[in-house]
Amino acid sequence: MSDLDQGDQAPESAASGPARRPQGSASGVKWDRPDRVTLVSQWFPPEPAALAQRLTTSLRQQGFVTDVLTGVPNYPRGTVYDGYSARRRSVEVHDGMRVLRTPLYPSHDRSAFGRTVNYASWAASSSLLGASALRDADVALVYSSPVTATSAAMMAKLRWRTPYVTMVIDLWPDNVFATGFLTEGPTRRVAEAVLNRFTDRTYRWADHVTVPTPGLRDIVIDRGVPAEKVSLVYLWADEKIMQPTEPELGLRSRLGLTNDDFLLMYGGNLGAAQRLDVVVDAMARLQDLPDVHLVLAGDGVEKDSLVTRAERNRLGNVHFLDAVPPDRMAARMAAADLNLISLADEPLFRITLPSKTQSILACGQPMLAFAPGDVGRIARDAEAGFAAPPGDAEALAAVIRSARATPRHRLRAMGEAGRQYYLTHMSEASNAPLLADLLTQAARRGRNARGNRRP
Repeated sequence: MSDLDQGDQAPESAASGPARRPQGSASGVKWDRPDRVTLVSQWFPPEPAALAQRLTTSLRQQGFVTDVLTGVPNYPRGTVYDGYSARRRSVEVHDGMRVLRTPLYPSHDRSAFGRTVNYASWAASSSLLGASALRDADVALVYSSPVTATSAAMMAKLRWRTPYVTMVIDLWPDNVFATGFLTEGPTRRVAEAVLNRFTDRTYRWADHVTVPTPGLRDIVIDRGVPAEKVSLVYLWADEKIMQPTEPELGLRSRLGLTNDDFLLMYGGNLGAAQRLDVVVDAMARLQDLPDVHLVLAGDGVEKDSLVTRAERNRLGNVHFLDAVPPDRMAARMAAADLNLISLADEPLFRITLPSKTQSILACGQPMLAFAPGDVGRIARDAEAGFAAPPGDAEALAAVIRSARATPRHRLRAMGEAGRQYYLTHMSEASNAPLLADLLTQAARRGRNARGNRRP
């Protein structure tokens, strides 16, 4: 499905500029100042929240006056950053934007209690203490992971009729339980029922809902949200650093490889959800091809077991590298012949699009999708590489054999096709205007509901 295959969701007045108020209204009052949008997100820099920052940058570039309502920075370790207090509300200026931070219980571990209190505490404090960021907003944009982050926008809608657009980043509550949060028992059943009801209400109250994958759009509609209220808006890559570049200098020689060796690379989290153990097992089936190598670059809870698995099977064709900063990742990917995306064959992951998908496509690199659902569909639709059925080591080994036999010029053509697909469907230039139009329409409807008066 392309960005335009969304029923009757054609944007209104796109040519007039998404961020400026229309010159006319139902009451005849003229509005010519920029719309004010507040991004509501539990996480924001200095936390590693690159997408939230890219959203605010894009909104400002399109003419919106942008504020941020967020929490006290403590992610990813659950430790409050220096210079902040978990108990105090604070206001700061970040890159020219007003950023309001409200208190929370700092936690980010596997404790169900800690995570619950972390989410609930910020939901409460942002709703009670975030008024100054939402009262004067024309529209709120909610980064709704966790879904409890929507609480403040819902309160603003009740108090001031402030409309909000919610960005469904992942499917709640399915996502939280899939990560091992409250795996079973009566507490799980109660929590699941409460979160399901709350999640459905956040969708119903929203002026519009955006989703990052076609599969997730289908599920949100199946949950009762009208199709015309749900739009596919892809989350674009950091295009300043994710673009075609020269290979990382000396990487192959450090690994003892030549330019003629075939290199498959995975860069990112080495976790249980990625099922990289199956990838290592596939490499064990390729020992008759000594020129085929796998690099696993990154860190995660499964790294030690993966190293042990490779050593136990005496796989000299499997190499491990430490993670590198994002600004070095494009060059690292360019050193490979093929870049791997791997996910377990779980229902949730059929509607999941890892951010590395956009990064690989934006960098013009060919991909191997070893994942269910939307990832494999994109690889095929874009003609950007290969796809293998997830969880099947034998099938993956066969696909790697096929890729190795593919001429290098054909692999490069796949990468170029993937980049063109990214530019057409998934880039900031393709998706930011869609989001801006949705926000402008929501702001307009909000003004009409309030009789064109500020809250």
